[in-house]
Amino acid sequence: MTSIFVAAVDSAQDRTDLERSVAMPIERQHVIRSFSDATYPELIDIERRGHGFYGWGLHGQPENIQHWFQMGVGDFVLLVQRDHFRYYAKVLGRYQNARAATLIWGADRPEEEIREYLFFLSEPVPLSLPCTELVDYLPVSPGEISRISAESVDRIEADFGGIERFVRRRLLNTSVGGPILDMSGMIRMSERDMAKLQLLEPQNSKEGRQAVVDTIIKRRGHPGFRQALLEAYEHRCAITNFTAVDALEAAYIVPFRGKSTHDASNGLLLRADVHTLFDLGKIAIDTKTMSVVISDDLMDTSYRILAGRPLRYPRDESQRPSTEALDLHRRLAGL
Repeated sequence: MTSIFVAAVDSAQDRTDLERSVAMPIERQHVIRSFSDATYPELIDIERRGHGFYGWGLHGQPENIQHWFQMGVGDFVLLVQRDHFRYYAKVLGRYQNARAATLIWGADRPEEEIREYLFFLSEPVPLSLPCTELVDYLPVSPGEISRISAESVDRIEADFGGIERFVRRRLLNTSVGGPILDMSGMIRMSERDMAKLQLLEPQNSKEGRQAVVDTIIKRRGHPGFRQALLEAYEHRCAITNFTAVDALEAAYIVPFRGKSTHDASNGLLLRADVHTLFDLGKIAIDTKTMSVVISDDLMDTSYRILAGRPLRYPRDESQRPSTEALDLHRRLAGL
């Protein structure tokens, strides 16, 4: 029977380790150098099916080892961070290998904190879904890793006809029909694909300059849409009050809203860096107070000063941002 495991990513060290092996692929030589020649065919197959090496590891506590032994190829793994499901993947293989663990996650830690009980994963799919949304099916237990009970898995099978269908309908889509994928994770995946195809490399200086111009134009938004927002917001960022026009961009609240896509009510005039964070779902607007909310990870940065800041309105009510669009953006961001 296929199982579902939930792994917690709680500490600062956990988050650093996640970046090294889940958010980004593991350096190939870290894996190949750590195993015997007899294991090589298995590793190559894992690399092929996973589109690279991705993985996670557990410390050597008895309960962790027990769950690790219960894992099988094809089982599902969900990684949880700050009460949100952040990544979804499948188990491709598991190995006890302290040497691989130290190469992958670093040796600068006590022996008992080495993740020697490791398991390789299919290419992880980034998510941003509150755990409370699925508590009826996926109760998250405290601890480094937990296994969803057979009763819960049976209920998923009965209600959805299979775990794969459950994942597609409840993890990868919201009730409003849109993806609830973590945007920063999606961008990292696209960056990896583009790097593999060398699509980020200009062939000459002229092409390089044109690429810079094209990027700026695309980020600024549709010229007519941007001009309308510049006038509506009096050439000031709606969040920071920043006034350097060259750094102000037209941010779509919802990327596509039919005929209203380029309407001022579907836009905010934002400073370039704030625009990026807004698109990544790191910043959203609480429409009850019309103030800024930010993600937990931004609270550890200089952007924490934006938390709770009131949103600036255009004077013309018809150009004010749609609360419906802002609510949808916030929901998709998981804030």
